[in-house]
Amino acid sequence: MDSKNEMTRKQFLILTFSLVGTTAAMGSCDDDNNNVTGAAGSSGTGRGGTTGSGGGAAGTTGTGGGAAGTGGGGGTTTTSACTDPLPETMVPDANGHSHSVTIAASTLNAATAQTFTTSSGGSPAHMHMVTLEPAQLGTLKGGGMVTVTSTIVDGHAHMFTVRCT
Repeated sequence: MDSKNEMTRKQFLILTFSLVGTTAAMGSCDDDNNNVTGAAGSSGTGRGGTTGSGGGAAGTTGTGGGAAGTGGGGGTTTTSACTDPLPETMVPDANGHSHSVTIAASTLNAATAQTFTTSSGGSPAHMHMVTLEPAQLGTLKGGGMVTVTSTIVDGHAHMFTVRCT
């Protein structure tokens, strides 16, 4: 290996700590203006939140009731409204058979892609895999709906619509 392309230990440590430090700094810079996350707040100026677990008071969202802020509306919860497992339907297709997929509501808290196996169906009997990406999990957690395509097995795939209701 050419020594010009090798990274020194010092360079490696500087790069590693720079990346870790940048990530930590970015995570601590969130002022929560979007009222998307956080624990119960104290009094202050704020806007009404839209997500959280256990509706926060004015200007906050989160897991408890903060004191009322000025100019803010109360936060609302959406994840508690999701049925468990999440309701899903397979989009009708011309394959002549159907599958179902079971997605636990607790999966919506994952920060990474989540893959699920469908029920067995068809002839010969087979299963497919369905993957929900983090953005799709967020959409569902916010009370939305997503449509995803399964893996291809036996020359075909299926589409599933998943909801948080």
